[in-house]
Amino acid sequence: MTRHEGAAMIWRLGKTLGKALGPALRVALSGGLLSAGCAWAEVSRYCPAGGPIRFAHYEFGLIYSEARQGGVDADVQQELQRRSGCAFQLSLQPRARTWSDLRSGHIDMAGSGVQTPERDGFAWFAHYVVEDNQVLLAHSVPPSVRSLEDFERHPDLRMGVVRSFSFSPHYDAAVQRLRAAGRLYEVSDSATLYRMFASRRFEAFIASQFLYGHYLKRFSIPVPRRIEDWDPDPATPSGLVIARHRFSAEQAQAWQRLVQSLLDDGTLRRILVKHLGEQGAERALYRPTPH
Repeated sequence: MTRHEGAAMIWRLGKTLGKALGPALRVALSGGLLSAGCAWAEVSRYCPAGGPIRFAHYEFGLIYSEARQGGVDADVQQELQRRSGCAFQLSLQPRARTWSDLRSGHIDMAGSGVQTPERDGFAWFAHYVVEDNQVLLAHSVPPSVRSLEDFERHPDLRMGVVRSFSFSPHYDAAVQRLRAAGRLYEVSDSATLYRMFASRRFEAFIASQFLYGHYLKRFSIPVPRRIEDWDPDPATPSGLVIARHRFSAEQAQAWQRLVQSLLDDGTLRRILVKHLGEQGAERALYRPTPH
């Protein structure tokens, strides 16, 4: 049922009951029904028909950690639920499965997703953080290796990556070349990536500020001697992923405005400060580019 159909139904109910009531009760009833109609319209602005919004978290350090039972995305999701009034059904699953489920219609929404042209085909996005992706290098990597191009020129060096992760056009192109050359070690989640790095299965991997501080500490991994930015482009925006199969364009725009309200009133910054500290929050907060 659309919000217009819901409001019309409430109005017809009030008109029918009003005939059987006195003037005073009719006034009170009409006021109550008007409020109910406004509430219906407000909820249906965000909430799709057919049950709760199926929201998938994924293991991503300070963004979300099962060990911590929370993170940036958990706080954002809870605030969006409070402001929208929608019911949510939460899950935790590998990121590759989440993208597949968003495409196929088994998941409706996810947090901290990187927008790509391919993903635009099945989802809308509402950015709220930026991922400052850097390359973490094992001690065995020669000091002369100072870029992705240098790394690719050493056929004995391999890179680890979480399956389905997207970093930036520059990094993603290098990952594809390494995959084609058989030099990519792919895993299902971030925790496994760090454990495999500690086991020397590969010599380098790409990670954002939300990841490496958390997992290096969690698994007592010595901080790599070199953590370098090999991407000439700005940090990568990331945010709410809204499935086209479940939400109308009008509803998606309402969710985008709701995310923007978290940025405008400082809620998002407070969430980031809680998890990353003041300096980390400044680096991670998404700031729209003026048009």
